[in-house]
Amino acid sequence: MFRNNGLNPDLAVCQSDAHVWEMLESAAKQVDNHIQTVLVSEMMNRYAEVSREIEARNRQLFQSDMNRREAQEIAKIGSFDLDIRTQRIAWSDTMRKILEVRPDEESSVERYMKMVHPDDLNAVRETTAALFRGVVPRENQYRILLDDGRIKWINTRYRLLRDEHGEPVSIHGTIQDITAEKDAERRLKEYSEGLELLVSQKVSEISAVQLATIYALVSLAESRDDDTGAHIERTGQYCGLLAEKLRAHPLHRGEVDDDFAENIVKASPLHDIGKVGIPDSILLKPARLTPEEFEIMKTHVEIGYQTLMSVEKHYPNNAFIRMGTDIARYHHEKWNGSGYLHGLSGEAIPLSARIMAVADVYDALRSKRVYKPAYPHERCVEIIAEGSGSHFDPTLVSLFMKNHVRFGEIFDRSVRDELAPDGA
Repeated sequence: MFRNNGLNPDLAVCQSDAHVWEMLESAAKQVDNHIQTVLVSEMMNRYAEVSREIEARNRQLFQSDMNRREAQEIAKIGSFDLDIRTQRIAWSDTMRKILEVRPDEESSVERYMKMVHPDDLNAVRETTAALFRGVVPRENQYRILLDDGRIKWINTRYRLLRDEHGEPVSIHGTIQDITAEKDAERRLKEYSEGLELLVSQKVSEISAVQLATIYALVSLAESRDDDTGAHIERTGQYCGLLAEKLRAHPLHRGEVDDDFAENIVKASPLHDIGKVGIPDSILLKPARLTPEEFEIMKTHVEIGYQTLMSVEKHYPNNAFIRMGTDIARYHHEKWNGSGYLHGLSGEAIPLSARIMAVADVYDALRSKRVYKPAYPHERCVEIIAEGSGSHFDPTLVSLFMKNHVRFGEIFDRSVRDELAPDGA
């Protein structure tokens, strides 16, 4: 079937194998080229898709960054990054706008410190020192001084960044211009203070009218056995003087304060308001009262108490009225328990009533009454000194003895004013 053509059979076989290998290699190359073409095509398509996706993401990031910057501009929030190791700081554009510095001006901690208001500088230095140690303080509000002398209020917040070993490496901070908020806060405060002052003035006016009405009624009652009614004015001054001196005393330092001193001056004139219920035949009797008459006279403290209690029901939280009821009811109690009506002794007697007892007795001794002459100041001082520990609180007598000259001056000035011609 085959012709030899004079060729070696082995050589023919080799040539046949080589031809087959060439065909197989050619086919393999074609397959490789096809696969490579497909792979390259797919890679190019995927690359294009990824590129488009990256471009879209970049646009989103750019827009997001633009939105962030715009939001920061609107909110007046800048930012800075502080490298703890090098102590170098970088300011954002918005921060530069807040500080009103040039875009090309170098950012530095020293430059920033020069802008801090002198009154806030120590606090900011402490904060900065803490940041350099990797300690994040609480947010802080302080003032900066611009180059033209204007003041801005800013609020700063901080966030600590660490490396892979947990070591602090940098601080990211924000700075917000809150000047407008501070100005609004200041105006609101001024408005509130003005409103409070106006309310206080109106309340004072109303209180003054009420007090004037009460004192007029008290003076009317007092004038039945005191021709001038100046007794209630003087006792108020005596009580105020003793309260002022008592504030520094260790036994009463916490009890006697500004309110106590103010209230006792206002409340002391109420001490004898119950005399309106005592008949003239007893109140104005020029001779010594009988035991029966004295029992009736003693009821003036309960009459005054009940009268003021009816007022306190309408004003339960009024410290002035409450003190007035204590003074009216207990100012005739004595330190040793021999007073009336309840026989209280020592510190069981309200402090305001114990003060009133000293003031009332001194003025009564110095004043002329239908049943007695006026005593000189020196004799009045002796009588009160003798009553220490029996009639009066020894602490109050001690204070009285140190200040009895001022008691005398208050009484003498009151008498001179009564005798002075109108307008003198």
